[in-house]
Amino acid sequence: MDDLKLEESFSDYGYAVFDCRVADELESMSMIKYGTLLVCEEGSAVIEVNMLEYMLAANMCVVLSPGMMLRVVSLSGDFKITVLQTSHETSLASFIGLETEMFNVIYREPCFAASDLRELTLLRNFIENLRVFTQLPPSAHKKDFVYGTIHCIYVTIYDMRLRMVANETSQSVSYTSADNYFRQFLHLINDHCRLHHDVAFYADKLHITPKYLNEISRKKANFTAKEVITQFIVTLIKRELLVSGNSVQRIAYDYNFCDQSSLGKFFKKATGMSPVAYRRMR
Repeated sequence: MDDLKLEESFSDYGYAVFDCRVADELESMSMIKYGTLLVCEEGSAVIEVNMLEYMLAANMCVVLSPGMMLRVVSLSGDFKITVLQTSHETSLASFIGLETEMFNVIYREPCFAASDLRELTLLRNFIENLRVFTQLPPSAHKKDFVYGTIHCIYVTIYDMRLRMVANETSQSVSYTSADNYFRQFLHLINDHCRLHHDVAFYADKLHITPKYLNEISRKKANFTAKEVITQFIVTLIKRELLVSGNSVQRIAYDYNFCDQSSLGKFFKKATGMSPVAYRRMR
């Protein structure tokens, strides 16, 4: 999450625990690279996850998976979060034995509040144990401790979410067809935006007209469908420029631009600078 500076180097154990105050670049949008858990400690914020807006306050949690899009809309001056991020390898090892349905429940609504503060205390204690563990002498059982603790963290979150889902069900919460189309649209962009930049492709996949897709996008995100697609592509290209080491020509090829010049015009229109200038600046 380079644009929002919500990332630190992983420890030797494949995770990072740190406190963060996000105070700059609020208008930028970033794609999540790693499994990320945010626990709001103080203050409040308005965030967008996959273009859907959530109010975040003290004692609330956010669970983000790789590929999700995150933007901070606003935050209070005293806003503070605790962050747990896990590498792909550590996440996979920690999730062994967990049911797929668990993650369907957890990721369906990424932002939630604990129904019982004792559960939140348990969650915070698990996270703090991981923070302390990196400061201890090397252990022959480090993997058992790390994977087991992260495993327990997600089991705890699952229990918290089940209670929230049960409460939502009792209140007969339902989603409109526009909500469902927009969620599917975001998933399709994540899967296909490297090769497909046009609105018509996604409208066809959803079996709706481009005009209707634009109407849905404006209603749900205050952006046109084309602007949403562009945000995704620009975020991916920024990461390529910063970490891949690939030439701009190679990136243009990988992202289905006809040549380096076309990519340069696209990127400059979206960001105000050329790909080469962006790479040098960062």
